[in-house]
Amino acid sequence: MGRSKMIIGISCLLASLTLNSGCQIQDKNTDKNKNTEIRVGVLLYNMDDLFISVMTQKLDEGFREQEKKEDFKITVNFSDAKGSQTLQNSQIDKFIDQDYDVLCVDIVDRTDAAEIVDKGERADVPIVFFNREPVSADMKRWDKTYYVGTDSEEGGRQQGELFLEEYKKDKESIDRNGDGIIQYVILEGEPGHQDSMIRTESCLKTLKSAGIQLERLGTACANWTRTQGKEKMEGWLQGFGDTIEILFSNNDAMALGALDAMEENDIPFGQIKVIGLDGMEEAVTAIQEGKMLGTVLNDADAQVKSIIEIAISLGKKETPTDIDYMDSHHTVRVPHRIIK
Repeated sequence: MGRSKMIIGISCLLASLTLNSGCQIQDKNTDKNKNTEIRVGVLLYNMDDLFISVMTQKLDEGFREQEKKEDFKITVNFSDAKGSQTLQNSQIDKFIDQDYDVLCVDIVDRTDAAEIVDKGERADVPIVFFNREPVSADMKRWDKTYYVGTDSEEGGRQQGELFLEEYKKDKESIDRNGDGIIQYVILEGEPGHQDSMIRTESCLKTLKSAGIQLERLGTACANWTRTQGKEKMEGWLQGFGDTIEILFSNNDAMALGALDAMEENDIPFGQIKVIGLDGMEEAVTAIQEGKMLGTVLNDADAQVKSIIEIAISLGKKETPTDIDYMDSHHTVRVPHRIIK
């Protein structure tokens, strides 16, 4: 599915979910001491993020599939904060006022989690943060707070390892000018965003630790988006041309934008190596076509599985158990995997 079709489909999904309170399976439970319905509010930081649009679709499908296995109704509604923490806070208030049983929150500003946790505790509505990790101190404020995501350090490190594997195989194709120094550019997510900073630092540290000499030609924040990734790459191509030997990107969407810029500037695919992160379908296709060197899987399926399992357990007033990769601090970190 192309990105434009996916976004249109997800927008329709959001609209329908806002109007229709979730899945319509007849409740089979007649015991008043048991749940007859679990109401889940899913709060997204920004639906324009390609990875989040994919997770939204998977969450909707996953909750509907899970409902078929349960003896109660599962109502799920989604809200898009459009990058505004203020808007997300008001959406949280609305879900709490409507007596939702559990909130799954892709927080806009990870430093604002304390207020959300406190709201949940006052109303006794458990919080499952995902994708964007809150400050650890805020996670400890209440024992009904959980997080599902990945290890950003591991993701960046695997980008570096992917590069090193290819460099050892065919050094000349990467170090095209033969100077023993890798000229690179790097597309970062949001300014000051923890995942963005850690992915960048870990990737470059891996290369330096292996003795790779690097020359940075440019670093720019493209806010996780394909459009801005294209804009930043266009600027670099005008300034450096094909002297750029490799581009590292904090996510696949920005990497795909860089490929768009290369195509428009008649730079042959594969000449400038491109490494992304997320494992998006379009990026995997680009790898198969020789347009990208590789990416690192940010496993949306495994994360969605954990989010749903935790949310349903909490909705049933149970303590989540047997959740893959969950530690004693209620944190799930799904492993990354190199794709090339």
